[in-house]
Amino acid sequence: MSSVIELLEQMGQNAALQNQTGFEQAIEQSDLSDNLKTSLLNRDDISLKRELDVVPDVKCIFAPAEDEKKDGAKEEDKKDDTEKEG
Repeated sequence: MSSVIELLEQMGQNAALQNQTGFEQAIEQSDLSDNLKTSLLNRDDISLKRELDVVPDVKCIFAPAEDEKKDGAKEEDKKDDTEKEG
């Protein structure tokens, strides 16, 4: 898999590989499997994801925790303070 990542990185960095001819030559000269080459040449991202066994996006949702009763906690602290003083 690192070979295809390296190739894609080169394509992103090298302006000569941005045109169709350079794109096709880079893929044909690579040591990728025939399936990967075909997916890239056809710009078939679904097939490419299958070949690379890409995990689908994972989405997380954060929900705030339930607030503790602030008034109750403050009252307990005040009771502790008054007991210490008295």
